[in-house]
Amino acid sequence: MSVSAFSHQPTAEQAVAIEQACQGNSFKVIAYAGTGKTTTLQMMSHAMPQRRGMYLAFNKAIATEAQQKFGNNVDCRTFHSLAYRNVGRGITDKLRLPRLSPSFLAKEYQLQPITLRRLMGGRYEKYVLMPSRLASLVADAVGFFCSTSSQYPAPRHLQAPSWLHPDDIDSLQKHLYPAVERRWLESIDPNHQAGIGHDIYLKFWALSEPNIPADYVLFDEAQDADPLMLGILLRQQRSQVIYVGDAHQQIYAWRGAINAMQKLPLPESRLTTSFRFGSEIAANANAILSSLGETVPLLGYQELSSKVINKVHYKQRDAILCRTNARAMELLLSGLVQGDKVSLQADHAKLGRFVDAASMLKQGRRPNDVPELAWFNSWHDVHEYCETNEGSDIKPLVKLVDDHGTDALKRALAKITPIGQADYIISTAHKAKGLEWNRVHIEDDYQFKLNQNDYKISDEELRLLYVACTRAKVSLNIHHIYDLMQLLQKKMPPSMRR
Repeated sequence: MSVSAFSHQPTAEQAVAIEQACQGNSFKVIAYAGTGKTTTLQMMSHAMPQRRGMYLAFNKAIATEAQQKFGNNVDCRTFHSLAYRNVGRGITDKLRLPRLSPSFLAKEYQLQPITLRRLMGGRYEKYVLMPSRLASLVADAVGFFCSTSSQYPAPRHLQAPSWLHPDDIDSLQKHLYPAVERRWLESIDPNHQAGIGHDIYLKFWALSEPNIPADYVLFDEAQDADPLMLGILLRQQRSQVIYVGDAHQQIYAWRGAINAMQKLPLPESRLTTSFRFGSEIAANANAILSSLGETVPLLGYQELSSKVINKVHYKQRDAILCRTNARAMELLLSGLVQGDKVSLQADHAKLGRFVDAASMLKQGRRPNDVPELAWFNSWHDVHEYCETNEGSDIKPLVKLVDDHGTDALKRALAKITPIGQADYIISTAHKAKGLEWNRVHIEDDYQFKLNQNDYKISDEELRLLYVACTRAKVSLNIHHIYDLMQLLQKKMPPSMRR
């Protein structure tokens, strides 16, 4: 199939990217929201029919969908599926073995309680880390090591909570390091009878310095790559690597992602015209991009008419985009009370686990599998923690449990309407990434401060708002962030007002 087989000829920007791909050198394509990224990649592959391509995505669903769009000369995979095919069965067969629970691991490694100092309410107090909690730290350290480009585990890979005394963090890392090293070596030992997760064989494959079997690699959403994935691609000597993504849509830094679109010193081309929305929504996005230091504007598609509106109560909406899972739950509860058929695009499973863990703590039992609550001995401890700066992120979820109770929250999660049958969808901005709806409403829980002529907002929050505000096709209701947007627009340079 040739480029001309597509429904439209390549735009001038797409033509530049395709030409660059045909030259055979590695480069990056900076693709703003809705700018036809996937179509451009397809055009590249069709312009190089004699060359074997590999499209790499972050999850299986995206890779499977992509395979239907690309020709036979492009293999669409995840990093994990590549690794699985090239790691010995002695390692991958361990996926089917039972995993070691923290309590079992603690017993096996003969871990003993440790008394440390933690910051609570402005002062340090003694805190006992029990063996099962120490075992969780060991397992998490191996997981963190697996996402890095390091060749071997080190004490720094043990991620202790920042509210421990700095000296205690250092001593804890050194104390537990032998257990971290042992856990890693057992994980890659085919004869050791303990189960592993998928991150183990991916890391094992990466350490072999593999060559990807393709003439060129199309790496999608490159801004979300972790150091491990980036390290694999940077070591490819035989393959051209085309990194595709949008630096301003990097919203997973907390998960270890490093922004390849900004960090890689490679030639670049850009896709700046969005086929998703018209000029009004593009202008709103440019106000955010400008505050992030961007100097090249996003252009709306001239043939699309889309509106940015400022209305308090606006029933015509297909999606409500929140910042937090807690706000999404609040809206789900109020929607159910009103008799709405509501769907939730937030993390159901994570919310359910948090509610279950809260229920356990209220009954005097300590949960192990919910990181946010695993450090506490009681619900009272959680309340104390919520009043510190560190605890502000879980405060909305804790208030949700206090206001409604765990039973009511579990019932609400069970009443979610399937997406195709819902009146509207409630989503977090994180879960909305990569999706689009006709009419989008931005919720009121994004974090920023305003005074008369100025604003204070982090780059991380701006990126989240950029993702949320570029999901709309027909209308975008910015009522809850209207004053912020007015101030952002005032500070825009003329070059971004296109």
